[in-house]
Amino acid sequence: MPIEAFFLGALFIATMSFTPGPANLSLLSVGASLGLSRAMPYVLGIWAGGLFVIISGALGLGALFLAWPDLFLAMKLFGFAYICWLAWKLARAGFGASAYTRPPSFWAGFALHPVNPKAYVQNMMVFSAFIVPGYSYEVQATLLVLASLVAMVVATVLWGLGGDAIRRFVSDLRTMRFIAVGAAVLMVVSVAAAFLF
Repeated sequence: MPIEAFFLGALFIATMSFTPGPANLSLLSVGASLGLSRAMPYVLGIWAGGLFVIISGALGLGALFLAWPDLFLAMKLFGFAYICWLAWKLARAGFGASAYTRPPSFWAGFALHPVNPKAYVQNMMVFSAFIVPGYSYEVQATLLVLASLVAMVVATVLWGLGGDAIRRFVSDLRTMRFIAVGAAVLMVVSVAAAFLF
């Protein structure tokens, strides 16, 4: 794989991974409410679910969606409805100690990426646009999977630490509510953008 193609792919992956999405914003909320260290099973679930979607993309799930656009549309509609429900819960709960009485489970974290249309659009782009003909697909896919995994881990940790910072430095409940509603809106907007692809 040419180094230029890898760096372009890694730049795209990083850009998509660090933008607001369900996993990042839920970790912002959990970090602001409980602290990131108390939610490690949830974080591990998010990473496992993300890795599942990344590997599915590398194995050709994107090609299946391209071949059956109605299946992809149904998945996007279901995923968007689920993300809207999560955003509604986030906006209603707000941030702070009252938002979560206990950390979300591993399985709640695992479920976030597989129902997120943005995750599939990202992986369809990664494993089509940045694969260079004439080079080993297996090697290229492995490098892109590793880049995707590293970007996801770094992004989710930073968003969770951002939530920790909010919890430590913001005590006004109205400000917490404003941040929670803003995060919920960003979640819906970022997933709605997946419908453009």
